[in-house]
Amino acid sequence: MEFKELMIQRTPNGTLPNLPLNGQWLSDLGFTVGRGVHASFANSCLTLTIGDASTNLLVESRMVHKRPRTHLIINAFWLKKCGFHIGDRVGLTLAYGKIQIHKINRFTTVAPTA
Repeated sequence: MEFKELMIQRTPNGTLPNLPLNGQWLSDLGFTVGRGVHASFANSCLTLTIGDASTNLLVESRMVHKRPRTHLIINAFWLKKCGFHIGDRVGLTLAYGKIQIHKINRFTTVAPTA
């Protein structure tokens, strides 16, 4: 398992929370372009798992510096529903087909244990 640390950003209009996930690491975890993603929330953790095209979210391809890039945006609806706010630090626990997102505080320095 891997661990990433990110911060909840603002939407372009600056009023809502937004968590863009992008890059080759998404594809390496099985979150490939056109793949559906199921989002669920339990025990203060937002979990994303690979699903079919009829699921909650969809992995897209976006052009970044004239190159296609795997892209998944966790939008304000999911973030607000799960209690995440602009500026919150979040930890991502990564495994093939699964991403777990949870709040971390400023004193957290390592991945939480399961």
